[in-house]
Amino acid sequence: MSELLDLVHTHYTGLESGDLELAASPFADDVASEFPSGPLAGIDALRGLIQAFITAFPDMKLTRRNIWLDGDTAVAEVTFSGTQTGPLATPQGEVPPSGRPVTFPLIDIFTMRSGKVVEHRGYWDNVSFLTQLGLLPAPAES
Repeated sequence: MSELLDLVHTHYTGLESGDLELAASPFADDVASEFPSGPLAGIDALRGLIQAFITAFPDMKLTRRNIWLDGDTAVAEVTFSGTQTGPLATPQGEVPPSGRPVTFPLIDIFTMRSGKVVEHRGYWDNVSFLTQLGLLPAPAES
């Protein structure tokens, strides 16, 4: 297994076990991240996002479908699932626990240099995620 693949699996293992230190350990201090909520600069900002999901979804699972490696970059296709039993910290304020389960596909892209992940981008359908949490109305039936 490649060093980068090990870092990806370490990140996911930390998320699933609720271990912030383990989940954040693959990333460089100056990691540049991008998510549906916007860009994040540095490990402290990324740690905040990781902690928000660990707190809100302590039972989270990241089912790995495919992981492709190309040089210093890995692209992971996963399915996120969990139940929001804790508060979810967001830039707009805290979302109280809803008790609702969520499941959505997610694409993660990791770029490594000198043994650490220096770029991390995560893409998912935020409308689907927020609708499942009850924060947006369900689409009208046709």
